[in-house]
Amino acid sequence: MTDLEFAGCLDAIRQREQDGLTRIYNEYSAYLFQIVRAVVTEQADAEDVTADLFLRLWEAPPAYRPGNGHKGYLATMARNRAIDYIRANRRTISIDTAEEVDLGAVPSNADDIVNEIAVEQVLALMSPQEREIVSMKHLMGLTFREIAEAVNKPQGTVAWIYREAINKIRRCGYDR
Repeated sequence: MTDLEFAGCLDAIRQREQDGLTRIYNEYSAYLFQIVRAVVTEQADAEDVTADLFLRLWEAPPAYRPGNGHKGYLATMARNRAIDYIRANRRTISIDTAEEVDLGAVPSNADDIVNEIAVEQVLALMSPQEREIVSMKHLMGLTFREIAEAVNKPQGTVAWIYREAINKIRRCGYDR
């Protein structure tokens, strides 16, 4: 989809024509879900955030000027919605989840528990931005250029942040 086609889809949405939203959804839903999923760790939550993104697009189509890179524009929207979700739910714990936890349970595989704790420690060392960039690079297979477009940062900055995150991982004894 070109920038002009994207702008045309937004115009169609403003006129309450569902075809505009359908075209954007068909073209970019998987891409936007991957961006949200890199920030929001739970799949169900990432699905909700992605659906909310399209709902907001329908309810209030944003002002967009063709020629500014619609894919990066959408990626920024998705990333911002995911960050907003994290901020809003950072300290919320589900009572149902708390009731499901059996504090007296003995883990069946101690190695799995040790590995899980180690991964959590490594992730705790990284900033949300570093986790996002490493996820986009390794889980989604994006290039530094694509990541830079998605997070709206210079490519060199993205590469530097990635290198710093990888160095943190290595200092914890992990190799890529």
